[in-house]
Amino acid sequence: MNYIGNFLKRKDAQLYLTLIFLIIVIYTLRNFIGVILLTTIFSYLAIKASLFFKKQFKVPYLLAVILMYVFGLGLFISAITYAAPLLVEQLKVIPNMISKAIVDHPYLNKNIDKLINQAIHSSEIVSSSKNVLITGLREAGHVGTGFTHVVLAIFLSFVYSTSHNRLLKFGHEFLKSPYREFFKNIYYLARKFVLILGKIIETQLLICSINTLLMAIGLSLLKMPSLLLLTIIIFIFGLVPVAGVLISIIPLGLIAFASGGLIRVAEVIVLVVVIHLFESYFLHPRLMAGRTDLPVFVAFITLIIMSELLGGWGLIVGLPIVSFFLDILGVHSSEKKKKMPKTVKKK
Repeated sequence: MNYIGNFLKRKDAQLYLTLIFLIIVIYTLRNFIGVILLTTIFSYLAIKASLFFKKQFKVPYLLAVILMYVFGLGLFISAITYAAPLLVEQLKVIPNMISKAIVDHPYLNKNIDKLINQAIHSSEIVSSSKNVLITGLREAGHVGTGFTHVVLAIFLSFVYSTSHNRLLKFGHEFLKSPYREFFKNIYYLARKFVLILGKIIETQLLICSINTLLMAIGLSLLKMPSLLLLTIIIFIFGLVPVAGVLISIIPLGLIAFASGGLIRVAEVIVLVVVIHLFESYFLHPRLMAGRTDLPVFVAFITLIIMSELLGGWGLIVGLPIVSFFLDILGVHSSEKKKKMPKTVKKK
């Protein structure tokens, strides 16, 4: 019994028990993990940008936060407003191209009615169509839920950013309570994870910018129309780590088909695959490893495993989670140890 009591009094034991408690709480709130992570990410970026804006232009912090959100939302709405009409115009020609392909192709032109009737009366095709429809409706529901989470996270991050200093003072009151050691551990663990996650998000923005630039250069060489529109689409989808480049194939493929047919679609797909391979096997692991003090191989394996365990979120929080646990366990790279200042021995 004394052994257990002495063990629980140890600082490291209390820290690990607090970590286990937080893991249980997070697992209980797993249905809201998307909102929590988005709120954390938006708040981190907003506070950092606002502090930079405050320092550069000597304005009050609250005004800096409001200006940052107005600028960010205005830029996003302007991009969508500009992109949507151009995207509709590009996709309008697709039905005419399909009709022209049917007319120009002798076999399709002669047997189109017969092929349509066979498709309608084919039980296998009907069954497959029902499955596709159900899957599409389910995914549409997920998109709607995701949009709701994003809007809620933006609102919560705005409230948090505007009241950041007051919330910090309120949080410090917990450090004066009888359970201050418990709350100190929570503060230590949460702060460490948020700082690591913030580094990852900053790196992802850099990767997204590089990918967008490379894709824009490639699309200009392919002489794709509406290059600015395509650049906006690529940047928005590029905010999704690794998978964003592949997701962008859908709108890019439609515009490519509308402007140049199947040959241009094939050219765009090859370009997207090359950029995706460059990001996945070189850019993403190397830059992420540089920010998280992980070897490139470990970073790459982490992305694969976490994407399988956590899905899309694994690509975002996988490296921060591994780096967080390694830091808690006191495991650091040799390069990081060399940078640490040596303690002066007392005489």
